[in-house]
Amino acid sequence: MKALFINGSPRKNGNTAKLLKRAMEGAAEAGAETELINLYDRSLNFKGCMSCFACKLKGGKKGICTFKDDLQPILEKAVATDVLICGSPNYCGYPTAMMRAFMERLEFPTVNYSDYTKPLVIKKIHSATIYTMNCPDETVYKQMNYDILMDNSANQLGVFGPTEILRSFDTYQFSNYDRYDAATFSEPHKAQVRDTQFQQDLNKAYELGKRLCEEG
Repeated sequence: MKALFINGSPRKNGNTAKLLKRAMEGAAEAGAETELINLYDRSLNFKGCMSCFACKLKGGKKGICTFKDDLQPILEKAVATDVLICGSPNYCGYPTAMMRAFMERLEFPTVNYSDYTKPLVIKKIHSATIYTMNCPDETVYKQMNYDILMDNSANQLGVFGPTEILRSFDTYQFSNYDRYDAATFSEPHKAQVRDTQFQQDLNKAYELGKRLCEEG
């Protein structure tokens, strides 16, 4: 059993990363071999889909992007894993640019131009997406149409098999709120959420990682 974790946040120790690492602990508890990849790692040089259509060539390799760059080996791991958990903060109503690039390259090769009803999936994968954000709760999340903008990207993982979403709201964003022009946010409130709700989200992430590996 292998479980791959993709961090789409530029912060390697931020809220998204903490939730992913907690999910990794749950996966390890279930006996999985785990690996975490940070898409914003400076050693990685890649872009989104290059429209080369190599994945649509007759006689070509199907179900996997073969464009040669630093993301291609990561995509190989992603389509071969048993459990895939991606994480991203909410950037202006969307997953981060790096996460969107990863998702383009992961999902477009599965689109079957000869029969849309039969996606070109190499193997079944249990998956999930973890989102973090300033958005205070699920009600506002829907009012802002994030349930369409954000969830649409996450739900595309369903082409590989069962998928789900874990949302962490009202996250603590700065190490020192006094340094920033952010009067909209109350630091004491954010700290309280960090010490209560976020701890519950960490537990949910652990259970998510463990359960998906047990099911997979």
